[in-house]
Amino acid sequence: MSTTIIKIITVVLKLAGLPAATVISMVESILLKMTGNTNFTTPNPPLATITTEKDELVDAVADAQNGSRAAKAVVKVKLRTLMLSMATLRAYVQTVANTNAETAEEVALSSGMDVKRINPRARRQFTVVNTALPGQLKTYTGRVKNASSYDFEYKKTNSADEEYVSAGVLPSATRIISDLTSGVEYQVRWCSISKDGRSAWSSPINIIVL
Repeated sequence: MSTTIIKIITVVLKLAGLPAATVISMVESILLKMTGNTNFTTPNPPLATITTEKDELVDAVADAQNGSRAAKAVVKVKLRTLMLSMATLRAYVQTVANTNAETAEEVALSSGMDVKRINPRARRQFTVVNTALPGQLKTYTGRVKNASSYDFEYKKTNSADEEYVSAGVLPSATRIISDLTSGVEYQVRWCSISKDGRSAWSSPINIIVL
């Protein structure tokens, strides 16, 4: 019942608001790194489409050197078209990268794009710790959706015949267990309770009481 934190990366382009010439340079770098890149076998849109749109923007920028309003308008149109395609390509890279959390960042960066990492907030893991008072433990776990209460049980680890003792069924996912024997190892487990009944018991945690 422990919680695993999976690192998810978000791919970013940072092209918005940049001059057309800078966008062209950045796109060319991405095309260079993605061409023949085995991480990205079916780019969407195809790299050929991106290349064509980039080249059209290059031509439009060159034509706009004469300063005509019509030519500058064409640059805006070609830039917008390329930006939309790059946004789709960014989403493709992100999807491919996140298919494997362990290599996500490495794969994404190999595209020439940048990343930022998002660590989803995870529920607290099942934990048992000694408190400042002798013979007392504090145990807690993450809240379970739709659970109305939680039951924590404990027993001495080395006592095969001893049965688990309930620390009480309460709405709180945190529990204080007192009056334990200092220097003795106990094991503690928990389950959640909802309208559908009890969940399976967690794997026990063993701890020596101070």
